[in-house]
Amino acid sequence: MCLLAGLVGAFAFLDRKIFFAESVTHGTFPGGILGVVIAATLGASHEQMSLALFIGAFLFCLPLGGLMRFIGGIPGISSQASAGIVLTFGFAMGYFLYRWFSPLPIQIQSFLTGSILTVNSWDVASAGAGLVVVLIIVAVWGKDLVFKSYDPIDSLTRGMNTRLLESLSIAMVIGAIVLLIPAVGTVLSIALFAAPAAGLAPLVKSWPHFMVAAPLAGLGIGVVGFACGVAFNLSVGGMIAIFAGIFFAATRLIVWARCAQG
Repeated sequence: MCLLAGLVGAFAFLDRKIFFAESVTHGTFPGGILGVVIAATLGASHEQMSLALFIGAFLFCLPLGGLMRFIGGIPGISSQASAGIVLTFGFAMGYFLYRWFSPLPIQIQSFLTGSILTVNSWDVASAGAGLVVVLIIVAVWGKDLVFKSYDPIDSLTRGMNTRLLESLSIAMVIGAIVLLIPAVGTVLSIALFAAPAAGLAPLVKSWPHFMVAAPLAGLGIGVVGFACGVAFNLSVGGMIAIFAGIFFAATRLIVWARCAQG
């Protein structure tokens, strides 16, 4: 899961979609609630409602991604502003639905913060399958995705299918965030997305090395956070987020030290 977050986060960072990823984490909230409510109405079991929660979270993010692209295309509105609008709308709707349908048949708190200690084999297999899909996308369209991130105008003149590339970029972000929910939830997942890529970007000079280093950094953050959480009986997801912040701060110090010496 940490490898998946680090890899997709690297592309999201290059394509300036970290704030979009943050908006998606909030957009999964109302989708998850609607999935649970619909499943409960149909008489689903507890396990089926848990599955419906993740399906609803994923499906609800798709129109939110389309909404962000539409708003971002309006003259005078930047992509960051459109992501902020989607973030606010998603979380507000999630809280409204949570209050409207309370009490829910399952605990929604685990959906927000996750619990890596309760991750089952299905969650691991799903994350593994997601990682394989992302690796295939990188193998086929990786260079084009990076080129579009650096120069979206020139990518059009070169005849690249920018609509497909943008759709792939959005789909990777949405899929990875949903697959991370069982481990770190929707609130903390952005730490694993942003910290490895943002920390390593000034230190790594080539994008292939960057695409390798970011997932490995995400894996290291996850392992250390998990170990400390278990050892000190603390929230594993919270510890992962803390060490993500420590990693980013450490890389900033390295950059500042290099600048001071240079």
